[in-house]
Amino acid sequence: MRRNVLHVFSVIAALAVAVACAATAQSAVAQPAQVSGTVTAVGADQFTVQMPGKAVGVLNALTTAANRVTAQDLPYVWGGGHGQAGVPSKGEPGGPGYNGKRIGYDCSGAVAAVLVAAGLWPSGSAVPNDAGVIQDLLAHKLIAKGAGTGPAEVTLYDHPGVHIFMNIDGRFWGTSDGGAGGDSNGGPGWLDDGAWDATQPAFRKYHFLPGALNATTTAGDDVTFGFGGASALTSAVGTQVSVSYSTSGYGTMVASAVTSTSQQSVVGAVTAIGASDNSFTIQAADDQMITYAVTPNSTIAQQLTAGKIAVTAVVTVSYVTKLSTAPSGITVTTPTSTALAVTVDVPPPPSPTLVGTTTTGVGTTTTG
Repeated sequence: MRRNVLHVFSVIAALAVAVACAATAQSAVAQPAQVSGTVTAVGADQFTVQMPGKAVGVLNALTTAANRVTAQDLPYVWGGGHGQAGVPSKGEPGGPGYNGKRIGYDCSGAVAAVLVAAGLWPSGSAVPNDAGVIQDLLAHKLIAKGAGTGPAEVTLYDHPGVHIFMNIDGRFWGTSDGGAGGDSNGGPGWLDDGAWDATQPAFRKYHFLPGALNATTTAGDDVTFGFGGASALTSAVGTQVSVSYSTSGYGTMVASAVTSTSQQSVVGAVTAIGASDNSFTIQAADDQMITYAVTPNSTIAQQLTAGKIAVTAVVTVSYVTKLSTAPSGITVTTPTSTALAVTVDVPPPPSPTLVGTTTTGVGTTTTG
């Protein structure tokens, strides 16, 4: 009998634990989670936020990223990885490796995937062809002609319009896409065959400058959300946001709210409007002249086009400030401010007065 009583109590205890666990799980599902970071890309039905990462050396980040992409064992897919840096894709129809289903990288998509993880390419951005990658890096003064030397070096080898790969601290990495005589099915990975084509005159060499390699990066993970209750704040790429989201039954994340953590407001008089209605300038109360960028096709752009925001109008501007950065994360331009909302402040009408009215101690007399 005692054993039966103990058994009953055990069953009751187990049921209580199960109910408690179920309630905890239900509570966890009901409460939306949050992610904070920087908006790096906005698409037709989704947007990407890069979370802050730990500060690590750029060289270590490059090697870690190359190892991670290699371990994914992805195939070569022509055009793969070009829509968004660091994200493998199906590529372009008709190209090598394309079948409309599998995802992978081509040569420049693979190189960009390693660079973006080390903060040497802007997260969430599109990837041009190999020559475009070189052109952008040169424009931002991150690379120079010639192969790197010493134990801390990263060199890009580019046959313009044909193939690109890289050398990280003496070890070659990239795809073998057939353009340089390799295996047409070869996805990204370490090229332990010595990369014989690096010695060919068709390949131009570019090394990363010490200032880029000796830096640290805080490039963190990218998280992509579907639009749910997300506000227009997501149109301001480069702004700091906090995203509340829920996870669907398919494993995708849907934003329920997006709040800018860098939103501000100011009152001033409009002094100029951009020729293409893509910006306007105000003079604030402290006489500071501030120019705001306007997102194309936004409500503000429509207000400017319709003349609802005009020169001399006093307005209240809600805006966010974002930094334009080089691919390395090094700021190369001054901060830019993007207007989120503009309210025209209508002054109250003047108090009515009667012309020719005089007031005496006894009463009011109207004359004239």
